[in-house]
Amino acid sequence: MVETHTDFNIWSPLAAIRCNPSRADKRFIYFYLQSKEFQTGVELSWSFGTQQNIGMGVIQNLAVPLGTIPEQTAIADFLDRETGRIDTLVTKKRRLIALLGEKRTALISRTVTRGLPAEAAREFGLKPHTRFKDSGIEWLGEVPEGWEVVKFSREVKIAEGQVDPEREPYSTMVLIGPEHVEAGTGRLVSEATAEDQAAISGKYYCHKGEVIYSKIRPALRKVVKAKNDCLCSADMYPLGGRDKLLNDYIYWLFLSDQFAAWSVLEADRVAMPKINRNTLNELRLPVPVGSEQAAIATYLNRETAKIDQLFTKVEAAIVRLLEYRTALITAAVTGKIDVRGKADKQGLTRTDRTDPN
Repeated sequence: MVETHTDFNIWSPLAAIRCNPSRADKRFIYFYLQSKEFQTGVELSWSFGTQQNIGMGVIQNLAVPLGTIPEQTAIADFLDRETGRIDTLVTKKRRLIALLGEKRTALISRTVTRGLPAEAAREFGLKPHTRFKDSGIEWLGEVPEGWEVVKFSREVKIAEGQVDPEREPYSTMVLIGPEHVEAGTGRLVSEATAEDQAAISGKYYCHKGEVIYSKIRPALRKVVKAKNDCLCSADMYPLGGRDKLLNDYIYWLFLSDQFAAWSVLEADRVAMPKINRNTLNELRLPVPVGSEQAAIATYLNRETAKIDQLFTKVEAAIVRLLEYRTALITAAVTGKIDVRGKADKQGLTRTDRTDPN
C-alpha cells in the first residue's frame, strides 16, 4: 500500500517541511529528501527553469511514496542504524586525510629548513647535518651550518611587466589564477586558456619551471610550478631563482609552515591580506648549497607523491561510501530492499507491510 503526500508548509528562502504525524514519520521524510529519487525529481524540475533553486511549487508537486506509519518507522530505524555506521567510517577517513595533510606539511617544513633526514642525506651522497646555527630570522629559527641566509631580491626575480591576454600568442595560453590552485598542496586543480576565461586585463608571462605564488590571502599557501610557458593572474607572482636558488627549492619553501607564518604576519599589516612586491623582496630566506637543494626537491617530490597516493585512495573510498549511503537510502525509502526483519521487531503483521515489488 503506497500513497503520495505533498501537504507541506514551506517558507522561503529555506523550506521548512512539516509532516502530518498521522500520515508521515518525519525521519522517513528526512531520509527521503536525501534519496536519489528526490534529487532526480528536483533536477528534472530545474531543467524547465532559468535558475537552479527549489521553489515552493517544485516541492509541493513532488510525490512522496508513503507506506503505513509503522513501515515508515521501521525504514527510518534501519537507515538510522546503517547510515550511522557509514557516517562513522566517513568521519574516520576524513580524519585520516587531515592527518596525512599534517604529515605532508610537517615533512616539507622540516626538510626545507633543517635539511634532509640522515638516511635520505646518505642516499643522495650528502653528509647529514649535525650542527645548526641561529639564522637571525625569527620566522626561520635555526638552520644547518653551511647554509646561507640571503635577501630574497638578491636570489629570486619577480616578473615585471604584463601582456595582453586578448592577443596571440597569449590568448591561447593557459591562464592560472588563485582559483586554479589547491590550497596548501602546490597542485594545479584545473586549467583553461585566457580566451576560455574571457580575460581582458593585463597578465604576467610565466616561463616553464617558474614558481607561481598567489600574493592574496597568503594563509592559503597557493603556489604552483609552471609545467609549460603560461600566463598568470595579476594576483600572482611568477618567481625565478637566480644563481644560488633552484626554482624547485623555492616552490617547496613557499609551502612550508615557516614561510606561511611569516607571510600571514606580514599580510596582517595591511587592510587586505596580501604580500606586496616590496615586502617579498625584503624577505630573508635560507639557501642550502646547490646540490643539496636538488636533493631536497627530489626527496620531497618522491615522499609527498607517496602521501598523495594515500590521499587519493582515501578520498575515493569516501566517495564510494557516500554513493553507497545514497543508494541504500534510495532503495529503502522506495521499497526496493526488504526491512521486514526490522518491521517484525516493531510488532507489525505481514498484512501491514508494503509489497517491495
